[in-house]
Amino acid sequence: MPELPEVETMRRGVARLRGARICSAEVPVLNVEPIEYLPAPGELCRRLAGRRVEGVDRVGKRLLIRLDGEEVLVIEPRMTGRVMVDPPDNLSHVRLKLRLCWEENCETGRQHLLVFRDTRGLGVVRLISEDDCRRELGPEKIGPDALAITWSELRNRLRKRRSPIKVALMDQSVMAGVGNIYASEALHRARVHPQLPCCLLSSSQWRAVTESLHQVLREAITLQGSTLGDGAYATPENTPGGYQNEHRVYQREGEKCRQCGKGIIRRIVLAQRSTFFCPVCQRLPLRLRRRLA
Repeated sequence: MPELPEVETMRRGVARLRGARICSAEVPVLNVEPIEYLPAPGELCRRLAGRRVEGVDRVGKRLLIRLDGEEVLVIEPRMTGRVMVDPPDNLSHVRLKLRLCWEENCETGRQHLLVFRDTRGLGVVRLISEDDCRRELGPEKIGPDALAITWSELRNRLRKRRSPIKVALMDQSVMAGVGNIYASEALHRARVHPQLPCCLLSSSQWRAVTESLHQVLREAITLQGSTLGDGAYATPENTPGGYQNEHRVYQREGEKCRQCGKGIIRRIVLAQRSTFFCPVCQRLPLRLRRRLA
């Protein structure tokens, strides 16, 4: 968290600043866990000041702000990071402030404030060249975007693995953008058990998983992502997302399944992450149930 829908919501919120110039950049001094900056904060702010925003993109769970001079400001929100535009003055845990304006004279033009906030200090802010961006975030390192991947491509990338399908879907080198929430939701909609080894999925199951994943992600983007109980994520306009109200299994342990109306949602742990599923909708083959038991 944030995953593809949340970062895509950030991208859309920041995209309206395209063409604006960065009047000033600041890394506030905080008495909290620092995040990773590259280059160091002083050099980062110096190099950002005066630059113009030429585009705003997303690669998986990363926000890319493309600047003139063939450089890219890459923001990785990781667990609790979020990007906001014109936030409240009393906002805490702000890791980067950018003041932007479309006028040459920032003193006379209307300014906007772009901030990156991260309460747990796990995020990363880097200013890198376009060439480095292509090398580090290109197809050799990052898998296809989860919204664009086809079922046959996903199958071909994973069908020889023995790892559980839920764990494999979160591998960013296989497919970019999916994390714990949307992997659980997509598998439930596809009626595939999260512990089913990739090598045992049929072609029809690969189709179902991919189609369900696309549906879930598109719906989540429309509702501007999921704001969980900790309130760590909000949109760039500082409003909560709405997709948490549509979750069918995630954090619904003990509730009746909304899909079949019979099963009770269960929680297990896979790769140290809470995983939610319906034991009725998402059955394992009998031999696997016995082995796992």
